Amino acid sequence: MGRDAATRGHEILAHTADAGLRTWAPDLPALFEEAAAALAELAADVDAGGPADTVPVELTAPDLVGLAYAWLNELIGLADARAAAIARARVESVRIGPLPAAAHGHRQDRSDEQPAELRATIDLVSRGPRARPRVDVKSATYHRLAVEPLPDGGWTLTAYLDV
Repeated sequence: MGRDAATRGHEILAHTADAGLRTWAPDLPALFEEAAAALAELAADVDAGGPADTVPVELTAPDLVGLAYAWLNELIGLADARAAAIARARVESVRIGPLPAAAHGHRQDRSDEQPAELRATIDLVSRGPRARPRVDVKSATYHRLAVEPLPDGGWTLTAYLDV
């Protein structure tokens, strides 16, 4: 389980009441893709190949932790609403820093917060022979949710999910 700036990956974490995941990657877009891959692996068995519904996603949040929370819940909500499983996520960008006021809809109240924005596309496969549910994930939580830089470069994201 290497976690250096050149590698990316994920692991499912044991927890008494919830399910956890930890991801690592060399940059933020790859980190959020890995979080989607970990969530997808936890929630369903999906056969590769074949048609999928592609859904664009644009999210903003007051900071990276809020963006991770919004991202995971967006993925869970899309899969639930469409009776589907996540086949793939492609994160085009994750931006940190000043965003236009209309993008985050409120005044920044804390000077230590850095607004964050994500743009991605998600491939969903309808539940059935190509997408078999494993764990019913209800939502992401803020419990021990963290997005942090690694000492030697790269990033790590830890999240716990209500199942």
